Amino acid sequence: MANIKYALREVRKHPGKYFPIYAQIIVSVILVAFIAVNFQQVHEFSAKMSACTEHRNMYAVIDRSDVVTIMNTLNMDGAEEKCKELYDYTNECVDVYVHMINMVRWNGMDIEVLQMNQNFYDLYQIDIQQGRTFNSAEWEGQIEDGQEIPVLVGKKLAKVYPIGTTFVNEALDKSTFKVVGILNDQAFYLNPSVNSKTISLDSTFIIPWIPRDALNNGYRNVNLFHVLQLETDNPEVLNKIAEKSKELGLFDLEFTSFREQIGVVKMYYQKVYSRDCAMLGVLLLYCIVGSITMLLQYIDTHMKYNSIHILCGATQQQMGLQMLIHILIPILMGLVFVMAIFKSIFAMIVGILFGMVLLFIILIIPLLKWNRMELSQIFKRYE
Repeated sequence: MANIKYALREVRKHPGKYFPIYAQIIVSVILVAFIAVNFQQVHEFSAKMSACTEHRNMYAVIDRSDVVTIMNTLNMDGAEEKCKELYDYTNECVDVYVHMINMVRWNGMDIEVLQMNQNFYDLYQIDIQQGRTFNSAEWEGQIEDGQEIPVLVGKKLAKVYPIGTTFVNEALDKSTFKVVGILNDQAFYLNPSVNSKTISLDSTFIIPWIPRDALNNGYRNVNLFHVLQLETDNPEVLNKIAEKSKELGLFDLEFTSFREQIGVVKMYYQKVYSRDCAMLGVLLLYCIVGSITMLLQYIDTHMKYNSIHILCGATQQQMGLQMLIHILIPILMGLVFVMAIFKSIFAMIVGILFGMVLLFIILIIPLLKWNRMELSQIFKRYE
């Protein structure tokens, strides 16, 4: 404890000397954890996308129209009928996987509800651990006005919204919802047209997709065509869907293969890793050189301090421990930031391993110099 006390006192006495080095070490630890978390996310995303589409030729829909054009299209006269016609045509040509997020209001709170069809539910192998899933009629959206809409909740929501909980949408059509099942732990889905992250369902409300204008704007819902996922063994059919959309005066649609998207994601993150690693390399260069220089100066400028403590019974190893503490402090601070920012055990483990390596690299030269000094040299230099 005395070594920690003396080390902290030294930092407080000379903050201008320690702060730049400490800042570099802390940022280095955070940056390494950031790179590790991104790598883990991309690997997990690619693995799950490959697993889900191993026996399926999946495509994501991309609309090249600008936002203003999209909104004007959805609000024009006859938009509902045209959008329904495009959806029906798409559903005839390919297998359609629907999911969209809408807001409902309950007890003054806005709640995100994820709507999906059975194809989407089966694609990502979503299942329940308690209660029931939706029946055939519910999956088909055959739920009349005034009839309770079934809800599945993620595991983290189960304590607050147990099976049997009902709530009324205070906005729009005043629909009544009832929780009928609890999802398995770590349920997820992917949305490659939007991002390359694995989207957890642990804190999600799920209902079957019901194309009802009063509930979700029906077929005019802005999220319907822009997050569709399609399955087909004939890519030429996709061109026909795009042509049909233009013929109806709706969207400028394009389609990207899930398998191609995996390659795009990997290539993008290779560039990101190269950039981040270059930044980390430059930062570490300054950090390591600066830290070693600081500790060598610490040895030279603290001969009086060290001599007194050795005369009082301290050993050279104990004095060397203070140098270790000087570098350990910012590493530990960096690890605290890593846990607070990323909330990931994997990031924490990578941060700890990096911290140990960094600690060794920075300390090896100063400690070798200090431990090789004879006591007579220390007292002579003090005199």
